Amino acid sequence: MHDGKVHNPLGAGSYIFEKVYIPSLVRFMDLPLDESEFTSQKHATTTVIIHIGAQPNNSPHVGTIVVFALAFLIARDIKKLYEGIRKGDITENFKSWIDGIEYQVTLDLVDTAPDNKSGCFLQGVAYQRSQRHTQAYHSYLPDYEEIMQSAADFVGGEIPYKIVTQESLTSMASIPQIIEAIVKDRKRLGDELAPVSRTLAMRCACPHPGCGLAEKHGRMNKYLVDASGVATITFHCPYHGDHTITTSNAADVARLEFNTPLRNLVRAEAFGIHSREAAARAALAIGEVRDYVHMRVTGADYAGMYSEQLLFRQLPLLSASGLGTIPTPVIAYAPLVLDWAGSKLSKSLYVKEGAYKYLQEAGMGYLLSFAEMKKSGRDHTILFGEVARWLEDPKKLFRSYTVNYLHRVFEDQRCKDNKDN
Repeated sequence: MHDGKVHNPLGAGSYIFEKVYIPSLVRFMDLPLDESEFTSQKHATTTVIIHIGAQPNNSPHVGTIVVFALAFLIARDIKKLYEGIRKGDITENFKSWIDGIEYQVTLDLVDTAPDNKSGCFLQGVAYQRSQRHTQAYHSYLPDYEEIMQSAADFVGGEIPYKIVTQESLTSMASIPQIIEAIVKDRKRLGDELAPVSRTLAMRCACPHPGCGLAEKHGRMNKYLVDASGVATITFHCPYHGDHTITTSNAADVARLEFNTPLRNLVRAEAFGIHSREAAARAALAIGEVRDYVHMRVTGADYAGMYSEQLLFRQLPLLSASGLGTIPTPVIAYAPLVLDWAGSKLSKSLYVKEGAYKYLQEAGMGYLLSFAEMKKSGRDHTILFGEVARWLEDPKKLFRSYTVNYLHRVFEDQRCKDNKDN
């Protein structure tokens, strides 16, 4: 039982960013907020890319939709912030720079996530086939496309978006040198990123036609680094034997797959190097004179120790190995959606075990699946509106929300609509 009152007490992030959330994100991205900041250093025309990610192994649940909505709303509010600054007493150069800012939300589909129906366990070793290989995710792709378009419409069509797969990451120019640095430091990284297996969870699907198996934890991988730093990685297929890739071959590197912590590290390095090199070219007026600024929106379960130790601790260590310093990643964390016991609403539980039967029985099954939400006649944009209210009062971003709370939001809107009709 409860009294129906909702409290949003201040503390930690909610206390610091209660009134200055969007300006703080902009400052963390090293973008100017006033004339003095603009003139103190050279700023090229800028593209702001806000990344979100998803493993497309089912129809997205309410937690995923919250992340997508927050990304578009942050992009919209950064744009609004600069529109307000432009109306002030600033120079024409600063106005021109503001006019040139491009905004984009990018959905990074993790098509290298496992297809849970297509793996095997042989001689004590786990193997998997990716969604990329089986193409199973294509049955869910329309739901992701619909949510992205709907979120873009919700913010007035002002924020363009892209949907890309993991090959867009592994095909980036910096990936070979990142993989080489990781391979050189594989013992420490294996211990820290995968403390159970103590190995790098780097994978590559067997190239034999129709196979596609990849060893899940990288236990059987073999590494060789030549005098020039080029890495050769040998992977094992239980049916077709060993196969190799080399970092001197871009097509080979594009085939690589990573588990979540390793992918997070590779991605942060790649985007950071992209920003650093774009800024260097702009400063020298070489080639395309444009800055690229990346930030990420993800669930709050990736904050705390996960982010601190598996990402931010690793960056300076890899920097010292030859990758150089990159801009500090900027990450906005979306509130978690919790079940009745205070546990994160888990897509993996729902997919693998048919969990949350009690939600179905309580008429809240629509929170588990966008497809179910549509089937039950629920308007998902109600959730967009709720997230927008959190952003208007940023302390509400620094807490979690239960399925019961969000169900009440939907029910309150339904009652209001019935009264209006």
